[in-house]
Amino acid sequence: MFFICIQEQPVIGADWSSGALSDELEIHANSADLSLQLAEEQSQLHDILGINEMPINDTGSASDSDGSSGNETDKEPGKYFYPGFDELVDPRPPEVGMRFPTLEDATRYYSAHALLSGFVAIRGPNFMRKKFHVECNRSRKLAPSQDLKRKREVYSVNKAQCEARAVVKPVKGQWEFTSVRSEHNHPLCPSPSLTKFFLSCKHMSAEEKSFLRALQQSSIHPKKAMKIFKRMRGILGSLPFNTKDANTSQCAEQQGKPNSDVETTVKHLKELELQNPCVSITMQTDEDSIVRSLFWTDARSRLDYEIFGDVLSFDTTYSTISHNMLFTSISGMNEHGRTLVFGYALLQDRKAETFKWMFQTFFHVMGRKMPRAIITDQDEAIAKAISEVMPQVKHRFCKFHVMRKAREMLGGFIAARGNISSELRALVNNSLTEAEFEEGWAALIEMYSASENEYLQLLWETRKEWVPVYFREDFYPFVETTGCCEGANSLFKDYVLPKDRIEKFLERYEDVQERIMETDDEDRLQSRTEPSCFSMQPIEKHAARIYTRQIFLKVQRELLHSTAFNVQEIQTGTVYRLEKVSAYENPEFDRNSFELLVEPSTNAIKCECAKFTRDGIPCCHIFRLFTQFGVNEIPGQYIAPRWTAKFKEEQMKQYREKCLDSRGMDQSENSMRYAMLLSKVADIGKEICGDGSKCDKFRLELDTIQGKTGKATRTNL
Repeated sequence: MFFICIQEQPVIGADWSSGALSDELEIHANSADLSLQLAEEQSQLHDILGINEMPINDTGSASDSDGSSGNETDKEPGKYFYPGFDELVDPRPPEVGMRFPTLEDATRYYSAHALLSGFVAIRGPNFMRKKFHVECNRSRKLAPSQDLKRKREVYSVNKAQCEARAVVKPVKGQWEFTSVRSEHNHPLCPSPSLTKFFLSCKHMSAEEKSFLRALQQSSIHPKKAMKIFKRMRGILGSLPFNTKDANTSQCAEQQGKPNSDVETTVKHLKELELQNPCVSITMQTDEDSIVRSLFWTDARSRLDYEIFGDVLSFDTTYSTISHNMLFTSISGMNEHGRTLVFGYALLQDRKAETFKWMFQTFFHVMGRKMPRAIITDQDEAIAKAISEVMPQVKHRFCKFHVMRKAREMLGGFIAARGNISSELRALVNNSLTEAEFEEGWAALIEMYSASENEYLQLLWETRKEWVPVYFREDFYPFVETTGCCEGANSLFKDYVLPKDRIEKFLERYEDVQERIMETDDEDRLQSRTEPSCFSMQPIEKHAARIYTRQIFLKVQRELLHSTAFNVQEIQTGTVYRLEKVSAYENPEFDRNSFELLVEPSTNAIKCECAKFTRDGIPCCHIFRLFTQFGVNEIPGQYIAPRWTAKFKEEQMKQYREKCLDSRGMDQSENSMRYAMLLSKVADIGKEICGDGSKCDKFRLELDTIQGKTGKATRTNL
């Protein structure tokens, strides 16, 4: 499918209703043979035609136009149209003596010829509005400053003084070709379908620009926006602009709106603080009292950290456009295995001192409670800050981030050595012991003669900071399957771009928080219903009762995978080997056998995959032994309380008691109580909202409580 463009004046066909247009396009799209490969043709197009696509004024100069007056429509940018079926199936070249009812019909005929011949037609000079030239777009003289030896500039059209043109005059009430020159002094486009890459054939209407702007404001990626446009075009399919044009439009839109400075950001957050007293803001200022970095959180996030702050994830994916400030988040995981965000920060740079300020601020706001572990992107400045602020906390780099960076740094090296990339990934993911990994690494380096590669040496030297096998005994839940940092990214990728305006981050902060709360409410509601079981085993029904719904689904998957193994006793009552007899999708370790140790005195089972210590749920290998031994309920020592349905409620009860026993509570603790009350009322509301009489009684009770508490407050005063 293709279109042609008249660059200076719109061309109007005889009958172009929308229905006829669609019908004709469907016919000629099937009949025209345009099967050349676009990538190859586009390369030929740029090499042969010298098109660099810079908007230029193709209207003739005063000397060229012989005193033409012209009007405003002659100066309009190019407009595109679809040629008719007859113009494509029966293409006769323009000839002297051909007559047309209107000037537009004559111009259209020449334009269709241009499309099929492989060049673009433009409206040339005219004389007293009675003699018009329609000519090749590479006509006109070379600009005096144009140097043919210099590499051509991007976005420009190289003129060649081409003489191909047709002269149209009014003769006896019609418009006639009085002169036709068909010879070009430059190569033509190798295929009519490639004329859409000419600048003059690119077009985006005002309505399309407006709709694209709305998509951009909703953080729709340019590639997704193009898919939406193509779907809207239906049968027309081909668009007169591409993803690059949409992306360019987005950049122009962002540059047209200046990035707000930090002071404006502070003002916005202060207004948010007034609207919501639970929001807490901390600022870092320099010696001139200028704000350099910001950290903010709210009461719900502080309560979440009190309960689920055992493992943290720190993400630095996003940054602002103009000031290049880091937009960071500190997140964790709730009882459903969902990502929670404990706090946000806008940081002035990536220096260790800045990260240190942020971590110190975070722990001060959170009551100085330290986590057990933290996972971050690979960054030495972050590592230095963590070692100074929380030296006792276990720290690791995100494996996904390290491996992604390794692919970028080792691209050429990997390409020259075939399977080293897949073997390196398998070694990192499947090693069960430190010795196994280190022996495998040495063999891999020797096999591919990679001992001199500096980046591989760096990966080896830092192996204890990122390779999973060195963290087998540390609680980093589900990072090997989803990645904590990747989970935090999933919250923001639908709302902001990796580089975006400060305003956009602030606008989307509340959207992200609202999304987290909605997801949590849905999970809590689901956990109140009974899930379906795939088997009749009592242990599966027991798991359904104790775990939250999302964690139960993970446990259920392990139970299902346990049926793929046979048990072999190696040492009576102490050592067992599981052999895989059936394959299943997405195994955590791509190997066929696992060894398990049983402690006779306590009946504790330890699997070499160490999933229970890493994720807090039994692995499929332990479940297989439970089945072998006839265990009908999961023993208490294999139940991590943080994944159970009652954990959050019990923790909130303990925190309420601690608050009631304390004296002299500050504003932060008041905000925490406020968040707990909101959460409790929300739980009650979900239970009774379907019963009108219960809702009325609840409101009356609230009024009574409000009256009593108000009276008690006045009495104390």
